[in-house]
Amino acid sequence: MDLVQFLKERVHRYGSRALIHGEEGTITYREFDAVTDRIARGLERLGVHPGDPVAVLHPNSAQTLIAFFAIIKAGGVVVPINPLYTPREATYLLTDSEAAVLITHEDFSPLVDEITRNTPRLKRVVLRRRTETVESEIASLAGGDLAPAGERGLHSHDPALMFYTSGTTGNPKGVVLTHGNFCFGGPNIAQSYGLREDDVSIVALPMNHVFSIASPFFGSLSSGGAVAVVERFKPRTVFAAIEKYRVTWFPGVPTMFIMLLNSLPENTHDISSLRMGLSGGASLPVEVLRMWEEAFRAEVIEVYGLTESTGLVTANPVYGVRKPGSVGVTVAGVTAKVVNKDGDECPPAEVGHLLFRGPNATRGYFKLPDETRERIRDGWVRTGDHAYRDEEGYFFLVGREQELIISGGYNIYPREIEEVLHTHPAVSETAVIGAADPVKGEVPKAFVTLKQGETATEEELREHCRRNLAPYKVPRIAFVAELPKNATGKIMKKELPRQER
Repeated sequence: MDLVQFLKERVHRYGSRALIHGEEGTITYREFDAVTDRIARGLERLGVHPGDPVAVLHPNSAQTLIAFFAIIKAGGVVVPINPLYTPREATYLLTDSEAAVLITHEDFSPLVDEITRNTPRLKRVVLRRRTETVESEIASLAGGDLAPAGERGLHSHDPALMFYTSGTTGNPKGVVLTHGNFCFGGPNIAQSYGLREDDVSIVALPMNHVFSIASPFFGSLSSGGAVAVVERFKPRTVFAAIEKYRVTWFPGVPTMFIMLLNSLPENTHDISSLRMGLSGGASLPVEVLRMWEEAFRAEVIEVYGLTESTGLVTANPVYGVRKPGSVGVTVAGVTAKVVNKDGDECPPAEVGHLLFRGPNATRGYFKLPDETRERIRDGWVRTGDHAYRDEEGYFFLVGREQELIISGGYNIYPREIEEVLHTHPAVSETAVIGAADPVKGEVPKAFVTLKQGETATEEELREHCRRNLAPYKVPRIAFVAELPKNATGKIMKKELPRQER
């Protein structure tokens, strides 16, 4: 099945129901299908052919989702660009993806003027003005009224979206995801999260990230639910949207859960409709999970996925045993395992490399055949994460492979130290990395932000760690006002200084 057929099936079932809520009003399933049909025809007139990459540089809005799906219907490949990118970063993505068309917003006019000078392959820019829609702008460029697009003979193996990784370990790589990846992934997400027709999610994550598209949008689309779109994450904005649209589940990264928790005392909105939080993108500290559930009176489901998995590999069961600190068990149709350096599967409790395979797996990296062969072997995708599983099949992440700290011959995983620091009442956020040491090679160093109004000294936090960790795991402490993060709120550890100052 391709995504055009996928949407048509949902329209047949849920046609008059709301699909998207936003500042521009409510869009039903049937209206979404019709407008994306018309825009797809306009893109054809503008020269978009099947397989062509089409870049989208646009803030979160219903218009962004409309542009994405219209490109897919035209047979194109969506290439989302982070709205926070500098000209250098945006130019890299446009050049690497080989996009010939860019759909953007007038807010980015200065950026577009600069990047177009350095991307000769880019032939056309569709600039959406604030008072217009993507459809009206494309209709104007394409010569008037747009008739619905016809059949294109798309297939499940055709590329649909290409998300660039966040670049936490080097230059961003284009991860190619197919129609089939999303046709499998959307219903799997809906089933794994226990989504219902009356559920309303919220898109506060940036739409250039797979988490934002796979979970709230395709999860809702698959279940007959709706999604409320906010331009950017702000606790006050999220609280207001929960009240306005009666949002029932909130997907986000740990930083967002921490910020919502810290902002809850100032909240004046009715958020009683919220029944579930969905945490992914990084490990959620157990103490934060406990406090969040108590404060919001809503369960938090921890899940694990990555761009290469179309957003989901494992999840804590909605109607089963949830294990705090675990990312759950493999979802239906997906297999995961932990292997040692020789490729042999590890027994329970032994840490190793986490691999997965299934219909959700990427077919590879754009223009990177060597990297594709290295990361994907016999259908198994190497995630780059270290993990272990318990006797009951629940997986526990211990850290990224490149984050492993080897100190005087001891292996140290940053997450264990971060979990301990999060149990200190003054700590808001923390990130642990390896810092260079002339004797031990490297030692753990924790960068810590404190909660507003709280105080703590380095020695207090080190003593807290001594009571809970072996001596070689006790970190050096550095207090910072803010931790560096990417657009999704994931902490960028590579930007933390590894040399002592």
